[in-house]
Amino acid sequence: MLVHLLIALCCALMTAGSLATAPSSHARTAIDARHAQLGGAGGRLGPPTGAEFCGLRNGGCQRNYQRGVIVWSPATGAQPSYGAIGQTWRAHGSRNGRFGYPTGPEVCGLRGGGCYQNYQGGSIIWSPTTGARISVGAIRARWASTNFENGALGYPISDESCSAGACKQRYQRGVITWTARGGTVLSRDIDVAASSVVVVNKRRMLNPAGYTPGPLVNVGGSLLRSDAAQQFTRLLADARAAGVAMVPVSGYRSFATQASLYASYVNRYGQARADLISARPGYSEHQTGLAIDIGNRNGSCGLQECFAGTPAGAWAAQNAWRYGFIIRYPQGRTSTTGYAYEPWHLRYVGTTISSEMRAHRLPTLEHYLSIPAAPSY
Repeated sequence: MLVHLLIALCCALMTAGSLATAPSSHARTAIDARHAQLGGAGGRLGPPTGAEFCGLRNGGCQRNYQRGVIVWSPATGAQPSYGAIGQTWRAHGSRNGRFGYPTGPEVCGLRGGGCYQNYQGGSIIWSPTTGARISVGAIRARWASTNFENGALGYPISDESCSAGACKQRYQRGVITWTARGGTVLSRDIDVAASSVVVVNKRRMLNPAGYTPGPLVNVGGSLLRSDAAQQFTRLLADARAAGVAMVPVSGYRSFATQASLYASYVNRYGQARADLISARPGYSEHQTGLAIDIGNRNGSCGLQECFAGTPAGAWAAQNAWRYGFIIRYPQGRTSTTGYAYEPWHLRYVGTTISSEMRAHRLPTLEHYLSIPAAPSY
């Protein structure tokens, strides 16, 4: 009888010991597999700096590496943490903080070279220009409704901050605020004077309608806002160095000038046609000082679709983005922009945006900012 009791006790202890080590064994296998997936000792994390340790929050385990960690939990599996996103996660308490465990690996290839990593309690998103920022709760949900970094707000440029019952987070082109009573409120930056990404189209009038940019700089007889003028001067010089005799045709136009031009088109072609080829006063990109029409020195195909096949048109289509300009009214996009194809109409948006639009094949500013098309007034 005593022997049977001892055998039973022994078996129970052995079983208990097996159960106690099972999570650690499973975690070790998963952690090792994830490390190998990331290139092992020669990969993103480098070699391990210590043994795996367990007994963490919610039954988790962790192993440290030269350039980061891999954490495991029964609910999330083995996930890596490294770089700026990993540093931000650790600054917020790592697995014991508001974010908990990562639910997947870091994902890159976002607009502008960005990356993100999701966690049990939210997300951390990083880009080269904005750094790593937290994204959580109701403010994150509202940002998601604008299509995250691809939308009108762009990347977050600050972490969410809360005080006196209100929270807010600032983005590249606006702010989202939250209160328990009012929920989330989105405020976009629409200051034309401070931005090169302002959108003026048939459903977005300048405010005020008689807006005048400043300072304006003369480039070859056409006026542009100083930042656009600086880049257009470079563009023009490089085109000419490449043997392309490009010339500016029309830059800044005042409200009054645009009103006169539009009226002349209505008188000549009728309003329907005029609205396809000319903006009404107060709705013209030229009034921002950020748009310029270009041509060939010999005048060939001036302000015509065939301009695309001329030396100046072809060079601009291939190279304007390098200087922060886009072809604002591309072919086949009238249903979005409201205007006929204008291969001669360049719009300054800055090199960051022009590069991103090219890399992600986004044809218009409406696509870039995820804002509604404006085919008509």
